Amino acid sequence: MTLLQPIENEKQRQRWLEIALVFVVCFIAGGSLVPHVNETHYLAKAKHYWQPDWCVGDLFLESGKAHLTFYWTLGWLTKFFSLATVAWIGRVAAWLALAISWQRCSRSILPYPFAACITAILFVTLVDWTNFAGEWVVGGVEAKCFAYAFVFWGLAALAKEQWSRVWPCFGLAGAFHVLVGGWSAIATAMVWLSLPKKNRLSIHQMLPAILVGVILALPGVVPALLLAQTATVETVDQANSIYVFHRLAHHLAPLTIPSPELANKILRFSLLLLGFVWLRILCTRQSPEMTPRQQSGTPATVPSANRTSNLSQTCPLRPLDLMMRFAVATILISVTGLVWELLTWNHPILAARLLKYYFFRLADVAVPMATCMGLGWYIFAPTKKPSQWRMILLCMAMLLPSLHLLHLSKIRFKNPYPPADSKLADANSFRDACRWIQDNTPLDALFLVPRHAQSFKWYAERPDLITWKDVPQSGEALLTWHERMSDVHKYDNKGGEYVTYHTLGSQGTKRICSLAAKYEFDYVLAEEYPPLQLPIAYSNDHYTIYETQECHNDDTPKDE
Repeated sequence: MTLLQPIENEKQRQRWLEIALVFVVCFIAGGSLVPHVNETHYLAKAKHYWQPDWCVGDLFLESGKAHLTFYWTLGWLTKFFSLATVAWIGRVAAWLALAISWQRCSRSILPYPFAACITAILFVTLVDWTNFAGEWVVGGVEAKCFAYAFVFWGLAALAKEQWSRVWPCFGLAGAFHVLVGGWSAIATAMVWLSLPKKNRLSIHQMLPAILVGVILALPGVVPALLLAQTATVETVDQANSIYVFHRLAHHLAPLTIPSPELANKILRFSLLLLGFVWLRILCTRQSPEMTPRQQSGTPATVPSANRTSNLSQTCPLRPLDLMMRFAVATILISVTGLVWELLTWNHPILAARLLKYYFFRLADVAVPMATCMGLGWYIFAPTKKPSQWRMILLCMAMLLPSLHLLHLSKIRFKNPYPPADSKLADANSFRDACRWIQDNTPLDALFLVPRHAQSFKWYAERPDLITWKDVPQSGEALLTWHERMSDVHKYDNKGGEYVTYHTLGSQGTKRICSLAAKYEFDYVLAEEYPPLQLPIAYSNDHYTIYETQECHNDDTPKDE
């Protein structure tokens, strides 16, 4: 054993303790009961990929599949475990990957003990408070959780200018989620272009790593491309327009959301931007560790593809500078999206062709991340002029996020229901009805369920006709989804507005029977009131299950 061995062992123990604490932050921030909002979407799809006879006849499950890497890494577990168990396995795996990668990323910029824990708790809070397009990182398990872990690994390599690792990491991110990995690669390319030629690698030096990244991303790129291959251009355009402006405007076309909501989002994100700019200026002024070579403008040694840049070693601010350049690049991407939305305001088909690529999602992550790192730099970096503001900011950086996580825990304690059940009339009664369905109905029985009953397949393990959450991504299936959603859940009111029925029961027996004859569903799971004049198969305090067999006959029941 060498004299340095005990020191190395101590560093390893500290590293894993930091990772454990960041994992705890992830658990508190995302550890709600299963299923989370997107888990019913992703894990049901993954289960159907491996068991095509599960919920056979479900429009969403049988539509195109875009996340093959996720299905292959986690989905196969659904063959052996329940969806709830797989969700927790996936959460632990995703949170551990995020904790390890975040610790590495934070350490590459802030090489101070336990700085990663403070930046992590501040990061999840800022993402919750300031997101402009509804993006998140820590929550239920889905493909982008693993994608962001690889993005953090890639950014850790970027901070050290280890370009041979940057591009493969983003390629792996793209394999899980093509847009997360793709936009990260584009933003990093913008960072590379912003650097002086004398202090960056040439494109020829990076080319092997770029090719490796492209190859690694193919499992995410190819399925996404195939989704549009079977549809006509007109079908794809219509589907894009529905997807962008009707279903996911809050993510893809933020200028179309209601004005009060938009103003609130702009205000919060603008405050974040002000903090980001202020910290950028502050950290630059604070850093005295510029070498004479850098002050004179003489080029430092150009980094190799596999070795840390001399600039990163001699100028401690350099890694933070690269991270902030990455954040600025994501802001420019978002601004490009906003400009495109404005320029094509009266041409929704044209607008949707680009807006469907989620221009705004990465800035929701990168700007809070760079702000956290900047604040950490200001607090922890040694300077010749100590400031009382550092201690005040440190206390605030720990106190406010802690209060936020405490508030989340308090809400979960008062409302112990999974996020996916948040819009149900009564979650317990809904689950009771689903258990009855699972035990007493055929495996291929098709159900008409409430519009927001996204967890129906999760609990009942039966196909449903349509829900708001389960929107397909392939063109033809998305048009079918839109047609069904409009036909089943909406009507023209007396004022000429196209509005949504409050409940299935409010549509009346005659209309429900007409829908049953058209779409051939076997049962209706509806809120208990108002009742339908159909045979009752099951009922509890809040939900009733009706049989629709007689709706297929000529003697359709009449409303009373």
